[in-house]
Amino acid sequence: MTEEQKEQLAKLEAMTKPISQKATAQVRKREKAVDDDFIEDTVIAPPKPNDPMFYGFVGELARIASQGTGLNRVAVSTAFLSFLAANVGRDTFLMVGDTIHHPRLFTLHIGRSGQGGKGDSQQITHRIRRRIENTHSGLLGLSHSGGLSSREGLAGLIHDGHGENKAIDDKRLWVIESEFANVLHQSRRDGNTLSTALRDAWDGSDIKPATKSRSVASSAPHIGIHANITPSELKELARSRDINNGFFNRFLMVYSENIDHVAFPKPTPQTVIDNLADQAADIIQYAKGGYPASTNGQQMHLSEPAQTYYTNIYKGLRKPFDSEIISALLERRAPYMLRLAMLFALTNKTHVIEPKHLQAALAWVNYAVDTVKFVFADQSTSPQARETRANADKILSFLQSYPNGASLKELNNDCFKKNLSSPKIQTALSYLLSENPPLIEQIDTEKGANGRPKKSYRIKNSTDKTDKPQSHERRGLVAVI
Repeated sequence: MTEEQKEQLAKLEAMTKPISQKATAQVRKREKAVDDDFIEDTVIAPPKPNDPMFYGFVGELARIASQGTGLNRVAVSTAFLSFLAANVGRDTFLMVGDTIHHPRLFTLHIGRSGQGGKGDSQQITHRIRRRIENTHSGLLGLSHSGGLSSREGLAGLIHDGHGENKAIDDKRLWVIESEFANVLHQSRRDGNTLSTALRDAWDGSDIKPATKSRSVASSAPHIGIHANITPSELKELARSRDINNGFFNRFLMVYSENIDHVAFPKPTPQTVIDNLADQAADIIQYAKGGYPASTNGQQMHLSEPAQTYYTNIYKGLRKPFDSEIISALLERRAPYMLRLAMLFALTNKTHVIEPKHLQAALAWVNYAVDTVKFVFADQSTSPQARETRANADKILSFLQSYPNGASLKELNNDCFKKNLSSPKIQTALSYLLSENPPLIEQIDTEKGANGRPKKSYRIKNSTDKTDKPQSHERRGLVAVI
């Protein structure tokens, strides 16, 4: 190559190099824009209830209890369903294959301390229970709220006879465990078999003594549990062994917090309590049948439309989730749906389960699914929490200028100027969504390039009353009160 040719080649390279770099930068910018459109939003908001959950008498009771109190209808309903299930007994049953199911429930109310309303949400059920005890002697089983510590202690509450103490024939027991964390701590002690006893109790199996020297036992127990815990305690104390051995998935987990803060909530009038207690007693009397003198004497069954409905959704109830932990925690969705459907049918005083009862039960199961996904999501409780709060404050300030909401892409590009990772932005969003009341809300907007709905976030209007129950007057209950 001559010197002239070399010089011409050098000039050509000099001319084309900037163009090549500029073109490359433009391509990368376009690729970045495409990537931003396909950022997957993995923020999980707290579960939201829907109308089918509040079916019939259960929903009516919850609406009454929540009027003017700030209580969450989900929490109120959960406590009453647990109470009802514990007092049904073992005469009413449903056959699934060769397995006998009685409508026992273990419910776990999850909510932050001071926000969940865990104790307050139980009070209308306790008032109803005390009223029934005073007016319908012998209709209810035993109740216990002193805490659980051991297998022997649990069996001793409804024992088969111990020493000079005669056997307790009525094995119905409703346990209110206000500090479920204590149960989890007890189960960690060497030699403590409480968790095994609770698994047996949910199954309806005998609670046998752990050793021959301890003869306290309870055969054919019918135990219901309503327990309370905070999300942080649950995640901290949930050992993999208890997740995988079926202990936790025997609990219907429900995340619920008060929907409002009311300084002076009005009590439910005694006349309303009396009316609710009479209706509840009527339901329990029907469901109880001849128990304890009779067991498995009243068989329930699904109507043909209900069988079709259940068949169509059954595979979905058995389908595992992407996460092994979530799958393990929700493994008993199918039996829980049937047990809940049994209870909803019994509130109508029928032994025939219809599609409407299954739909109400499915709504509760779906709420439990959303609860588990929310509570066990990767929410920061580490020293980085201060950074999360700072990021959350920045998002709140940014959203003031976006009344219609901002997408994750907009938060990434405009709020944080692409200087904060997407996981950290989503952690801050989760923090804001879980505040009580929530400081922001998650909304679906138009579909993106991939065909999936886009999510946006906007500041939640503090004057929004859509989640609050209607007043007595609007619902036509003045005459009852």
